[in-house]
Amino acid sequence: MAIAGKGETPAANVPAEPEAGQRLLHAAQKLPAWMEAWRRAGKLVLLLAFDGTLAPIVPRPEQAELPEATRGALEQLQARADVHLAVLSGRALWDIRGRIGLPGITCAGNHGMEIEGPGIARLHPEAAAARPKLEQAAQMVQPLLSDFAGAWLEDKELTLSLHYRELADERVPALTAAVLERVSPIRGLRLTHGKKVLEVRPKAAWHKGHAVLFLLEQLRPPPGTPVLYFGDDTTDEDAFVALRDVHAGAGEGIQVADPPVLASAASSYLRSPAEVGEQLAALAAAPELPGALPTG
Repeated sequence: MAIAGKGETPAANVPAEPEAGQRLLHAAQKLPAWMEAWRRAGKLVLLLAFDGTLAPIVPRPEQAELPEATRGALEQLQARADVHLAVLSGRALWDIRGRIGLPGITCAGNHGMEIEGPGIARLHPEAAAARPKLEQAAQMVQPLLSDFAGAWLEDKELTLSLHYRELADERVPALTAAVLERVSPIRGLRLTHGKKVLEVRPKAAWHKGHAVLFLLEQLRPPPGTPVLYFGDDTTDEDAFVALRDVHAGAGEGIQVADPPVLASAASSYLRSPAEVGEQLAALAAAPELPGALPTG
């Protein structure tokens, strides 16, 4: 079992290295164009990652909290008839729902393997069938963690996350090799990288990019609707690529990073979750379009 590369973007879709002098625009510079496209189409689709995008990165996942100002902006946006809103996360669905805390919001957990919202319910069949293999992997991996102080295993039912944010940097290669040695004999699983995390996932042809396209099929926004995906992790590149390649001209990725990573399929960037909250507040303050039909 090989380790997947950046996110899970197929090799042919890996973003090209930027040309000399190329740079990403700050998302604030694109806000007027998004507002105008929203006005013309009558709808706006906002897709957001959670950790590192809506909420600041913290040492342990259970400490993550959605800032109150950002929650307020999301509440305003969710209440609008001219906005479709969804949150996509590597967290389990029940976990991300609880941390967002907005009844009725569409959420995708485990990188889109489980999705729920008004009129939407999907559990990836291969992911559900892989549960016994994930349990086997957890039993194989857990004992070795006594040799890696600061690393710990999180069971998210459809995936496993091995967090090493508190592990010494020089120990990460040894941890990766040890996990790969134990998990690779289990057919149907794969090991991927995120921010300070190794993830054991079912070897299903599904990632955040597929989840985004699935959601758009369900939502059916009018032609020309701006579709904006805000994300900070390597796994979000799959969504950036999907919007760039399938919804070119209307779909855009907004990378949350400081400094921004130029080798990305995103078209613009924000520096931090605080700036994401400010951008969402600016969108929420826009006059609601007359005649917009309720979403969901």
